Amino acid sequence: MLIESAHVEDGPMFTLANDLRLACQRIARRVRFESTSAVAPHQFSVLVRLNRLGPQTPTQLAAHDRVSAPSMTRTVNCLAEEGLVKRSPHPDDGRQVLVSNTERGAAVVRETIAHRDTWMLEHLDGMAPDQLALLRQAADLLLEVSEA
Repeated sequence: MLIESAHVEDGPMFTLANDLRLACQRIARRVRFESTSAVAPHQFSVLVRLNRLGPQTPTQLAAHDRVSAPSMTRTVNCLAEEGLVKRSPHPDDGRQVLVSNTERGAAVVRETIAHRDTWMLEHLDGMAPDQLALLRQAADLLLEVSEA
């Protein structure tokens, strides 16, 4: 029923959904492109996943990022050429490899996240306590929505 009401382009739910989508997209774009990073956003996504979950096959990485296997292979090749990831034999399947971050790749993740958090902190600085509390609630709700 909620989905049906969202299709009514002048309804309050549609307006809320549209405004939330736009705000999230704009913030994501600003954080991604206004903070410095040693790698492109799609490469950073791979490094973060490897940092979070440990070694992955290129197939697992492609599925997570919803890209083709050849596209992920190109990304992994670029990251390997830069010394940010390494490949090792898969312990259970000799036809596959596992990709993992090098120390340099892990450092890129830490530095990029630090830059992005700094950017966000600068934009939160000076907000009133009630605004910050509201943003805390909104962040919790948005995280919940993003995991659904």
